[in-house]
Amino acid sequence: MQYYRPNSLEEYFNVIDSQTLYAGGTDLIPRYERGEILPQSIIDLKRLPELQGIQEIQNSLEIGAAVTIEEIKNSELLTSKYQALQESSIDFGSVQIRNRATIGGNICNASPAGDTLSPLYAFDAKLLLTNKNGHRLINIEDFIFGPGKINLEEGELLQKILIPKTKTKSVFYKLGLREAMAISVINFAIVHDKNELTIAVGAVAPTVLKFSGLTGLTIEDIISGIDQTISPIDDIRGTADYRRKVLRNMLAYELSKIID
Repeated sequence: MQYYRPNSLEEYFNVIDSQTLYAGGTDLIPRYERGEILPQSIIDLKRLPELQGIQEIQNSLEIGAAVTIEEIKNSELLTSKYQALQESSIDFGSVQIRNRATIGGNICNASPAGDTLSPLYAFDAKLLLTNKNGHRLINIEDFIFGPGKINLEEGELLQKILIPKTKTKSVFYKLGLREAMAISVINFAIVHDKNELTIAVGAVAPTVLKFSGLTGLTIEDIISGIDQTISPIDDIRGTADYRRKVLRNMLAYELSKIID
């Protein structure tokens, strides 16, 4: 296997011009252990400065795609203003995984149970996709089509995640089968203030589902509308009925703290 570690986007695009496959991250070895063929070459994106950093610029919070989950967890900016995203990192894998796994990888893996996805949906995140000729900006819900299926064109790279600046409060909830190292049975993020109530729910459909414009509705109406929309499945982590029941109960509990 060939290994490349470019130090800039310019170097990166020179490497992929040679038709080199690129990969890297916490899913690589598990895929090999499942019998999938490893790529002949990989490109390590960790040193690309254009994919680093968490900062507020003008009207957006910008997060580099190579920012690790541990950096998300320890960010004072996220803790103070974007609580649901920071909270989604707390029970994300192990310490070792959090120090290697990146938010961009969690997005591009496109698992409906991905911990950071429901907060990103609820915060109306956009993704900056870059190729050697320029950029395009896309809503996260238009980027993920289904499990492992993403709207990434040939030669493109996820460079940044952009979240509109907000004064809203937010919360993240995750149910796993154990206290750590667990994939979500269900998860959700709630973003709210006096004029806004948005809920994004994961692990109950092929993609994360976002429900906006919920201000003024009763808890019963909100939960009923979500329950009619989701399409959970039976798998080794839980049955569809179990997922529905847990989601209803935990949404009712969290919404009771918000809605009088």
